[in-house]
Amino acid sequence: MKLLLMLLLFVHPLQEVEQITLSLPISEPPLFSYYRNANFSQAITVKNRELQAEIRNINFSELDFNFRIILDQNFLKDLDEETRFTIRNLYKKTFLFEHYFKKLSDFLKGNIRYNVDGKLPQDARSVLITRTANCIGYANLAGFLLQSVGVKTRIVKGFYLKNGPGQNLVPEPHRWLEIQLEKGDYFFYDPQRQMFSAHYLVTGDDVDFKQIKKFVIHLKEKSKKLVN
Repeated sequence: MKLLLMLLLFVHPLQEVEQITLSLPISEPPLFSYYRNANFSQAITVKNRELQAEIRNINFSELDFNFRIILDQNFLKDLDEETRFTIRNLYKKTFLFEHYFKKLSDFLKGNIRYNVDGKLPQDARSVLITRTANCIGYANLAGFLLQSVGVKTRIVKGFYLKNGPGQNLVPEPHRWLEIQLEKGDYFFYDPQRQMFSAHYLVTGDDVDFKQIKKFVIHLKEKSKKLVN
């Protein structure tokens, strides 16, 4: 029996599933709605006159990253030499998305420094020059590097939920990426943190963060488990 279980775990790796339940302030127009992709879901309900969010996130183990990528030479031809060198160096000896994605994450972690200064330009080329970025710059650069190998992305708008006092979470306006895989699945990835978790809330693209008053979210339940 032990041998059988070990074989099953080898063939079907464990997934880490993180789930949280939140109590949210009701707003007009509504800030949050239902959303789901391959590694994240956000369900909004009203219970006893209270707005609740059920957030679920799984790790990347069940997603198919094992597909071929090809460097887009047309994408490179109009770029400056230093940018072309960076992209070619990332792609060097890399033919599968899973390897390129790992190298991209390591590059962001080791070479780009977080800087909240909103006055600095946040386009991909500027971030490569200054080696500093806020969440928008991280998302722009990661999307740019993925586009160079033909992978489609889009920037997502929402909040990152930082731990606050007691059972409270403090929402921080944030941007991250939704990445399309070869078979059409989409998943969330935060280039600034090189990961993803249940501590995110998705808003509509038309939400103006400057018009939103500061608010606090109450954490009602939290669980994390491994499933096969």
